[in-house]
Amino acid sequence: MYIHYDWVKDYLKDAPSMEEAARLLNLTGLETELEEEGLEIEHTVNRPDAMSHFGVARELAVKLNGELVEPPVYTGEIPQLEDGWKIETEDVEQCPRYIGVKVDNVKAEETPSWLKAKLASIDQTSHNFLVDLTNFLLWEFGHPSHAFDATLLEDKHIIIRRGRAGETLTTLDGQDHEAEGLLCIADGKRPIAFAGVMGGQNTEVSESTTELLLELAVFKPGTVRRTGSKEKILSDARHRFERGVDRERMDRVIRRFLYLLLEQQPEARIMGIYDMDRAPFERASIRLRRSQLNRLLGIHLEDREIEDLMTAMDCRFDRFDGGWQVSVPGYKVDVTREADMIEEIIRFAGLDLLETDLPEMAGTDLEHDAVRENTTGIRRTLQGMGLQEAYTYSFQAEIWDKAVSPEGEPTRLRNPMNKNQAVMRRCILPGLLVSLRNNQKRGIADVQLFEVGHTFRNGIEPHHLAVALSSGKEKSSWWEVPGAHPFYQAKGIYERLASRLGWDALELRKDVPNWLTPGEALGIYYKGNCIGGFGTLSQSVNKACEDFQFETLPVVLEIDLEFVNDLSPDHGQAEELSVFPGMKIDMAFVVDDHLVYDEVNRHLLGLNLENLESLELFDVYQGKSVGTGKKSLGFRFRFQALERTLTSEEVSATMERVTQSVKETFGAVIRM
Repeated sequence: MYIHYDWVKDYLKDAPSMEEAARLLNLTGLETELEEEGLEIEHTVNRPDAMSHFGVARELAVKLNGELVEPPVYTGEIPQLEDGWKIETEDVEQCPRYIGVKVDNVKAEETPSWLKAKLASIDQTSHNFLVDLTNFLLWEFGHPSHAFDATLLEDKHIIIRRGRAGETLTTLDGQDHEAEGLLCIADGKRPIAFAGVMGGQNTEVSESTTELLLELAVFKPGTVRRTGSKEKILSDARHRFERGVDRERMDRVIRRFLYLLLEQQPEARIMGIYDMDRAPFERASIRLRRSQLNRLLGIHLEDREIEDLMTAMDCRFDRFDGGWQVSVPGYKVDVTREADMIEEIIRFAGLDLLETDLPEMAGTDLEHDAVRENTTGIRRTLQGMGLQEAYTYSFQAEIWDKAVSPEGEPTRLRNPMNKNQAVMRRCILPGLLVSLRNNQKRGIADVQLFEVGHTFRNGIEPHHLAVALSSGKEKSSWWEVPGAHPFYQAKGIYERLASRLGWDALELRKDVPNWLTPGEALGIYYKGNCIGGFGTLSQSVNKACEDFQFETLPVVLEIDLEFVNDLSPDHGQAEELSVFPGMKIDMAFVVDDHLVYDEVNRHLLGLNLENLESLELFDVYQGKSVGTGKKSLGFRFRFQALERTLTSEEVSATMERVTQSVKETFGAVIRM
């Protein structure tokens, strides 16, 4: 937020230089940078007290122990507004206080030069004197006000209520809105403003305005936030109301408006004030203990310094044995607890006084987190294989979600930013596919992406891994294997991960999820349940929405990682290397065509063959020589012992055991 420093200086008796002011504000925890003739301040959401020029001056005055200059206000008597006027609320919690001040014989004339200059210094557009005056007060004190043309208010009645069925409101920015269910300010017949957000055109101040009703109110921050968010209205008023306003000094804002109005238009007549105050403001009372202050800060501040700072902040306090009972001013809307009060004290005493050493902490046993360890291993492995990690939104278009997860219902957002962020993702894959397609549209044909993150399903947030690989029509490098199906690249990625991370409990099956193409993919199963798969994307998913539509179907992988919680921690062990020569034996088994390689491979490993160093499939053959409905699986066995050289007789005896077992289990024939 940009604050013009010359304006801030109006409220300080001895103002420091702008550079010094920026330094001091940073010391109080307000991130501040110099910007032309002012200060660019990064406010946190709990600091509405500093979202105005007077608020920034107050911050500097406390830090410097300087004198804060209150601007002049109207000091005359303001009569009660009568003549049939009435202000009420249907919900005290939503609007505990609403002040209306009626002034007649006003003119929406051109704004005087001094006020135009003030607003122009912070890039605010001038409209007319009456409207600009309310805008000036917002930037002076941080409490929004609004001016209605009183002659356009029906029945001399203001009521704060929810919009009713069929009611609409055209706001000052010219946009039409349905008002049903939203907190509105209404007159006797219709809504005239969204409470705390923006006024309506039906009561707008114009050149013909001669009677004005000034509004100054308090609205529940959460309600203002929801209204503005639902109707997509961003306004300076909403920005402040949804963070909180000072309920204690509302009279000052009213009297400041009247002072400035009468200075410019002395002929204006104050007709009266209607103050609907259904929940009178009471300062928060906080018990501040010396022992707690010392414990949280780790340093000792003198009582006099603490009391001087609280006085400078406009806190009232009473001493008791061991601390203070503090009454907190209304502008400090975020100070509600003892810890908050301690924070305010150290902000102004000096955050640099705090010790920089970390406190001693008792040791704790680090619990094994299988998902975290696996995701770390996944990232390292895939990055080492040349894949790029992507970060996509946890929100997706519902059509994307349904394409990949047709069963069940996703978690829908109540107020999505756009249609492509309408539901919480149940799979990561759709977001990666969109990223893949966007890259292709920009001429990047070969993209290899992966993402590890949360998904959202049935009230839980399981971790998933997703991979998406695209390729162009031409080879990207001379060493690529010609004619190799990209399925094998996804298979290689899965096998590398399974080998590195100890996923031996997983099985690969021909039955695949709906988002994969049968015959060009494999399903990943754990304890009989499908937890993912890899292979070619299905054509049905590709055609499901216009955000996909790949010319060449990409190869994808997705797996639910929650199964790793059942695995035993494996931190990896170094194994001794043998200095003795090994022995390789190739053997091919002719088996039924429907038998999958993984079944045979698991059987061979389950034999726990002595001195078996490695086992790999090196050949698959189908043809006349093996017969119809049969195929040949060629396995390479490598044997090696740590303490000696193996003999041919030992290995032959082991292979005889292998042959007999495969024959009995699968009805295999040894291919010669």
